[in-house]
Amino acid sequence: PLNPLELPGMSWDQAFHTASTFVTNTNQQHYMGENLSYFSQLFGVLLAMFMSAGTGLSLAVGFTRGILNEEDENLGNFYENLTRGSVRFLLPIALILGIFLVSQGVPQTLGGQVTTETINSGEQSIRIGPVAGVESIKILGTNGGGYFAANSAHPFENPTMLSNLILNLFLLAAPISVIYAFGVWIGKRWHAGVLIGAFFILFAGLLVLGVSGEIQPNPGVDVATENGTVIQPYGNMEGKEVRFGPVLSALWGVSTTSTTNGAVNSMQNSFTARGALPLFLGMSMNCLFNGIGVGLLNLMTFLFIGVFIGGLMIGRAPQYLGKSVEWTEIKIAALIILLLPTLVLIPTSISVALDYGEGSINNPGFRGFAEILYEMFSASANNGSGFEGLADNTLFFNLTNGIQIILGRYLPIVGQIAIAGSLAKKKVRPETEGTLNVESVAFLVLFIGVMVVIGALIFLPSLSVGPLGEFLQGGL
Repeated sequence: PLNPLELPGMSWDQAFHTASTFVTNTNQQHYMGENLSYFSQLFGVLLAMFMSAGTGLSLAVGFTRGILNEEDENLGNFYENLTRGSVRFLLPIALILGIFLVSQGVPQTLGGQVTTETINSGEQSIRIGPVAGVESIKILGTNGGGYFAANSAHPFENPTMLSNLILNLFLLAAPISVIYAFGVWIGKRWHAGVLIGAFFILFAGLLVLGVSGEIQPNPGVDVATENGTVIQPYGNMEGKEVRFGPVLSALWGVSTTSTTNGAVNSMQNSFTARGALPLFLGMSMNCLFNGIGVGLLNLMTFLFIGVFIGGLMIGRAPQYLGKSVEWTEIKIAALIILLLPTLVLIPTSISVALDYGEGSINNPGFRGFAEILYEMFSASANNGSGFEGLADNTLFFNLTNGIQIILGRYLPIVGQIAIAGSLAKKKVRPETEGTLNVESVAFLVLFIGVMVVIGALIFLPSLSVGPLGEFLQGGL
């Protein structure tokens, strides 16, 4: 049904990967979006995008109740939270965003395709469909899976500079809004401001690194011709849409890897080594802002480690919002943090050592290794974007990435809800002069330090054989 072009189905391993990636809010795609029927787009992809985003919101509410409750293990009703989050938050905003996209020229129809005449006087058939509806929740719900293979670089998904700006803002606003809502729920808006401020400081550093790499000429294009050396006055335009350019492409790239969105508006494998490095660093901190709802849970995992370290530094029992942070919470948080490098590095090593990935690499040297490393990062951190150039629609990558996606999504959630349940049973202690001030500049610096040292530096050896090694070799 709803397959006017009679498109064929997927292989079993590709179907497993596709199902895994959409129900977990990852949206990593080993297929071209144009190859899905309307039925699959509407009742498979679109429904999963709403449900996975609503799940994140429901978990954030439950986790907050765990912090606020005093000797009460009731974290609320998951399905009630899911319904409220979907109906009162996701649906209305997605509808408004979808109407805006239609006004910019994004199609919303069940027509099969249009045939148009090209500038070379030939004919081209272009797929259309319910693009605006998919695009709106794709961005709002930190999903990222594109209706077209080119994702948000396609003019039918992201046609104008204005649409690019609004989509980029929504891409970041969704996870940030949940963190702010958390501050309102607990009665400490300044604390939420400190957490968001810490993330933006890290984000700004990644953005400067990314933009500085992309406004430079691409050394791979800097070649001599009969008429002289190729001039690149606008920076690295390889793989970029001319309506966006290198700066907006770098901004989007850093934004999409600092969240679990994964949508792209350029070919990220065409970034220079310096421009690509912040994409890896963003995901190494588990996508920094992370996803809608689950970003709060990810933040709290690092926060409890920071509170524990801060308590040891001042010689006080670690305490957060009046509740003691004990061995149980720290042990679970540490295991969650160790999960990402485990899921990323072991499959990467297997892929390289046993040559499973060699046949899929289309670029040699540092860049080829970076393609495999990025693929494993994207799956394990539930990001979903691609460092294309890697032929990933193989049995090995479909199964490996599918398993990484499931484990990377649900194992942390189990641990984080366990932490919430543990905190819910505790009494709230009054704050004293020795209590760590979570609204101070000192706490902001401590939190940034924990994110960088624990989150990013653990991947330094692998990055040095990838984009960092390419940069140090002189690849810009």
